[in-house]
Amino acid sequence: MIQRLQTVYLLLAVTFLAILFLADGAWTGAATANYDWYVPVSMGLFGLAAAGAVTAIFLYKDRKRQRSLVVAMQIVVLVALLLKVVLNSLAGGFASVSTDASFEYWVGFGAPVMAYLMFLMARRGIDKDIALIKSMDRLR
Repeated sequence: MIQRLQTVYLLLAVTFLAILFLADGAWTGAATANYDWYVPVSMGLFGLAAAGAVTAIFLYKDRKRQRSLVVAMQIVVLVALLLKVVLNSLAGGFASVSTDASFEYWVGFGAPVMAYLMFLMARRGIDKDIALIKSMDRLR
């Protein structure tokens, strides 16, 4: 009962990160053409975040470790998203984006933001569980 909502948020984060991997247009653009290391590094960071989210689901008995893993995955997604934005802007990718940019291109920026928000919601739920358990221990 206590863990159910965080699990849903973590599964949604994994889903958004999986959508990012399925969208081919998310890995095209100015940064891909200018920086050879961009795609493997970003895919590795987003893959690490997805694997961390799956791992965090199974850490429901150790809430403090689960919380620290979720915070670490938030940082990983944030770093990968900043890398994506900064490299695309340095390569002139945003200046050349017009109204006919593909939906998959925008999924490349929207999916990590949604995954970060899901990690944030999961962390807030874990914090509430920690506070609930702490208050129940005080009552004993």
